[in-house]
Amino acid sequence: MTADDLLQHLANAYFKVLSSTDWTDPVVVSGLREGLNKFLSNAHLALFKGENKYHKTHWTSQGALEQLERRDHRDLVWEHLVPKTRYIQGPCERSARQGTLTPEFIEELLEKYWHLATITKQEDRTLHPLQMPNEWDMENIRARYEAVGIKLIPNPFFTKLCEPRRRPGT
Repeated sequence: MTADDLLQHLANAYFKVLSSTDWTDPVVVSGLREGLNKFLSNAHLALFKGENKYHKTHWTSQGALEQLERRDHRDLVWEHLVPKTRYIQGPCERSARQGTLTPEFIEELLEKYWHLATITKQEDRTLHPLQMPNEWDMENIRARYEAVGIKLIPNPFFTKLCEPRRRPGT
């Protein structure tokens, strides 16, 4: 599966869930809330069989990578580079409520902001959990990590799970 295929699968599945939800019924929305909050993460993990969730992130810190190589998953954290609720889930749910949601809109947000990292619990304690830095340019997805000195590198385990992205025109 390529990274493009992954995003398309996630976008289409998320579209099905959000577009079939009765957003006018507060009991339905409340009952679904936890599932909606975890949907993208659980769907992402379901697309890759056989590996631990920490191997299925796009990025990792050096310390976390050393643990992954030893298959030591203690005190590792599976994190979103960009807070998912604010930059993906919120806009998608608002669009769904308005009846304007499309799979393409979801895929654009996923392409831009759906980036996951495996870091150590100690590193995670230094991150602001819910927001990007005030001076964030809406482009540098690693800004929250850079602000506290966490250097991220591509996760080689995830790279092995994904085929290279298709280039336009190929």
